[in-house]
Amino acid sequence: MLDAVPSFAIGVLSFVFLVFASWCVGEGGEILGKKYDASIIGGLVIAWLNTAPEAIFFITALDSYNPRFAVGAVSGSSIVVCTVALGACLWFGTRARPSKTIFLQPQVKRQCLILASSLIITSCIAFFGFNTLCGVAGVIFYLGFIAHSLQSQVPDVEKEDDLEVGEKHEEEDEHEEPTYKGVGYLIVGGVTIFLCSKPFINSVVDAASSLKVNPILLAFFLAPVASEMPEILESISLSRKGNIQNINIAYSNLVGGTITKTTLLTGIFSFFGVAKGFVWESPSYTVSLFLLILCAGAAAATGYSFTKQKPYHALCLWGLFVITGIIEYSTNSSFQEHIEIEQVMT
Repeated sequence: MLDAVPSFAIGVLSFVFLVFASWCVGEGGEILGKKYDASIIGGLVIAWLNTAPEAIFFITALDSYNPRFAVGAVSGSSIVVCTVALGACLWFGTRARPSKTIFLQPQVKRQCLILASSLIITSCIAFFGFNTLCGVAGVIFYLGFIAHSLQSQVPDVEKEDDLEVGEKHEEEDEHEEPTYKGVGYLIVGGVTIFLCSKPFINSVVDAASSLKVNPILLAFFLAPVASEMPEILESISLSRKGNIQNINIAYSNLVGGTITKTTLLTGIFSFFGVAKGFVWESPSYTVSLFLLILCAGAAAATGYSFTKQKPYHALCLWGLFVITGIIEYSTNSSFQEHIEIEQVMT
């Protein structure tokens, strides 16, 4: 029945539902964020709501002997999260506060340090190619990240910064929402994301194909932006009110999701490469992973190295997205031309 519906209409409708899903996740995260640690709600719960569908598509691509699409998806999506989505979190979060600054809680800062450490595994895969040892290390590192996050305690953070800028503690006057309501919001948002992400991505791909958009531009930019649209919308939804706890949840969500990709998904990528005998396509795979490392490192450094984050940090991350996009496009265009020449010669 959906075949009779124009792809454009499906795209618009699925985008509307994704906006609704991001609102649900934002509301659920706000409710649970008052009761539990931001690094758990954002870095584990919400991060997996967003990453699980993408992980399924990633594994399906590898199992279908399409490693180029898989590495492009994990690299492109990580770059989008660490630059576009994180930039949106910082921009809307800081602009919504009178002081024009935000600060990250110690638990979220530790997640940034963990993200930076996880890039060692991604670097090894980029250097040595498909390797069973790197795959094992990636899975173990991710399990350790989960164990560390679950040991985090609810922070006793006084909102001194809010008092300094004259903000009122409206939360004290509000009726505390029950936990089940927050969980319900997350379930509705997660299910909606799972159901609507693929139709939205497919509609973007169909539109790009009908407009004869360059396949490299599609694989490394348009598709990743489409796949990460829920995270971008959630970043805006959680950060737009300027509430520090919600901003920490949004930041933790993006960092936690990226750790999943730099450890678990790259580890799975390495496993599949060894098991199925994939050929390591250099420089395409190497450059894609190194650009992932660059953007993830910038996201980690922005969160860990600065006492307070300001609007210009968002602008820097958006600028980094443009730079990596130019490099990715140039490298893969040259690689694609090289492949076509070899095919003609053979």
